Amino acid sequence: VSLCLTTNAQEDMAHKQVNTVLDYIDQFYLEDVDKDELAELAIKSVLKDLDPHSVYISKEEVAEMNEPLVGNFEGVGIQFNILNDSILVVATIAGGPSEKVGVLAGDRIVMIDGEIVAGIGITNKGVVDRLRGAKGTEVGVEIKRIDVKKTLDFKIVRDKIPIFSIDAAYMVNDYIGYIKVNRFAAKTPQEF
Repeated sequence: VSLCLTTNAQEDMAHKQVNTVLDYIDQFYLEDVDKDELAELAIKSVLKDLDPHSVYISKEEVAEMNEPLVGNFEGVGIQFNILNDSILVVATIAGGPSEKVGVLAGDRIVMIDGEIVAGIGITNKGVVDRLRGAKGTEVGVEIKRIDVKKTLDFKIVRDKIPIFSIDAAYMVNDYIGYIKVNRFAAKTPQEF
């Protein structure tokens, strides 16, 4: 697409030029395009050239990043790391679905819903996409546990997983209290 843009002094604003280009592409380009997707690509490109600290975060990524601040999400309730190309359960969330069915820290997840996930180069996002889901839905995991010869199968029903920002709280005496806050989140005042 070749475009020749003319603007008068009042319309010499960058956002109007970008909108004009997007409108022309939408109207005259031979194939269908997603204007929102093009705008997102343009924004990423502009910010990429500014400095290493300027980045664009999509609406979906913002929601994912804010989960620890909001205080809950829906899934199986584990903390994990990718180690030696396999999913290592670092910890289960106390009272969460994985803990309830017997998943333990140190377990390695080798299959999720019949799909091999060990040795395939899975990413953190790949694990999250497979294990998170709507409350009440079921996910099957096959686990390799240290000192157990055969793999273990678990059916885990996803649930709302609370993320607490206060680890401990108690009164030392009638006048002094102790509270340990591990992060500040939207629900920290209520927890406090």
